[in-house]
Amino acid sequence: MALFLVAVGFMVVTQMRTRQPIRQAGALPSWRLPELAVLVRQQEDARRLLEAEVDELRRRSRDYEAAVIEGRGLSQAMAKELARYRLVLGLVPVEGPGVRVVARGGAPGTGGILPSAVEAQDLSGVANELWSAGAEAMAINGVRVLATTGIRLAGGALQVGSTAVVPPYRIEAIGDPAALQAALAIRGGFVEGLRSVGIQVTVQVQERLRIPARDTAQPFRHARPKPAE
Repeated sequence: MALFLVAVGFMVVTQMRTRQPIRQAGALPSWRLPELAVLVRQQEDARRLLEAEVDELRRRSRDYEAAVIEGRGLSQAMAKELARYRLVLGLVPVEGPGVRVVARGGAPGTGGILPSAVEAQDLSGVANELWSAGAEAMAINGVRVLATTGIRLAGGALQVGSTAVVPPYRIEAIGDPAALQAALAIRGGFVEGLRSVGIQVTVQVQERLRIPARDTAQPFRHARPKPAE
């Protein structure tokens, strides 16, 4: 009996010791929790947006069916649809809360021997961070930015689309201010990387931003609608 009790006690102690490292390894560092919370919030926002889009598509389908049943013209039922597409394509000015990001080059010695200058990929990186955080509309130095807008270096100056912009570069994005600001403040994120090389970046929450419409819609020269099969 004594030998049996000793064996049982040894097994219990061994099991407790083996479980303790697992618990310690499973604990997340406290400094990672805010970053994970931001990522979880972004995923939840994306899921809600998809659910809202599905509900909107179902609602529009019911409206079209009702228009046909009631004998009304489809032009009236599609008026709201046209207005929505104009909003998505950036053909109308928009306003709302968001953030304003200002980026400018650093002085000599800030991030190295030579002064740091803002490059095209820096503006693209900040814009991508804002899009990923849920930005709904964006402009750089007053130029409307869409998914098809290119940011490049041409003639010694940065161009947003076909418009040349000069520093300081002002990126304005409409969306959830808390989510946009948190995405730019992630430790080890893109903005921190810019600051580490001497580029000065400031982020300010704005209660009301006004973003203009795009100048002109670029025509499609090569893409054509796919014929119905």
